[in-house]
Amino acid sequence: MNNQSINKMTNSKNNDNRKDSTDLPSYLSRWPGLYVRDGNQIVEASEDDTSVARSYPMSRNKGQIMDGKRLTVLTKKTTYQINEEVRIIHVVEVTEPGHMVYVMGPKSIYGEHMDGRLVTESLPTGENSLVPSTYDGAVLPSPAVDYNYEITHYSFSKPGTHKFQWKLNNLESNVLTLKITEEPSF
Repeated sequence: MNNQSINKMTNSKNNDNRKDSTDLPSYLSRWPGLYVRDGNQIVEASEDDTSVARSYPMSRNKGQIMDGKRLTVLTKKTTYQINEEVRIIHVVEVTEPGHMVYVMGPKSIYGEHMDGRLVTESLPTGENSLVPSTYDGAVLPSPAVDYNYEITHYSFSKPGTHKFQWKLNNLESNVLTLKITEEPSF
């Protein structure tokens, strides 16, 4: 990866494409919280990150449902300035009953791609990231939503457009297109 164009860092998406809240299944109204690591501690995420994650139920820009599961990546907005931190929120939604959803975290992110290239570690062989091999936390029956994955972050030193997608096993998230500009972003 070229250090001139990217410095590893994360956030969520513009929420211009929202649904009407009356269209939502009841499980999407449950808010389990969003947590991040602060050294060796797990703490509540910032208000900005929480706001982005909480926008998920109303967002129209979600990944496709595949085998009753959906991956989605979100950012606060879609246009950022050079060197401004971009924070990517990762959401797993399990829409079909009959599955267990491991909702505690934050869990590691595997399979994140930028511009078609893997920018995180790939999923270890034999692992299922939706069913962690080592886990000691709450588990909910599906349908349910899991917001508690690491928030990845990036910054860019050049203007341009970058596409992010999260891929795990046979699942692929929405493609999040971000524009990096020299102009102030709002």
